[in-house]
Amino acid sequence: FSQMANPPTQAPTVTATEAGTLTVFYPVYGEGEGFCANDPPTDHGLSSLDGIVTSATNAECCTKHFSWQKSGFCFSQMANPPTQAPTVTATEAGTMTVFYPVYNEGEGFCTNDPPADHGLSSLNGISTSATHAECCNKHFSWQK
Repeated sequence: FSQMANPPTQAPTVTATEAGTLTVFYPVYGEGEGFCANDPPTDHGLSSLDGIVTSATNAECCTKHFSWQKSGFCFSQMANPPTQAPTVTATEAGTMTVFYPVYNEGEGFCTNDPPADHGLSSLNGISTSATHAECCNKHFSWQK
């Protein structure tokens, strides 16, 4: 977890004052088809997030609250919306759309660097995750 740009904390931040600074995502209904946000609740007419089901990631929030959208509007509002297939041919560090474990450097960590950066020819047979946190929880939960 210490290798993450923004490692998780024990409790979600729910008092952020700048757009995109909350550590949780929540559904916003009544604005178009609905989407998920991590902006301060007041940006969307809410006084707080009390009683609102939050999610750790934007994708999890969209899936939980807007899976009924045929248009995919919620996902389209993401900074980097998911694609139909993961990118596994990236050539620049940090550009892959999946995270995978690297066990041979120190205690191990998760990355989205190209496999060649860590001595791998491909990710065939390696378990991947959609987020950095998911990868760390799946492969390195003992490091907490």
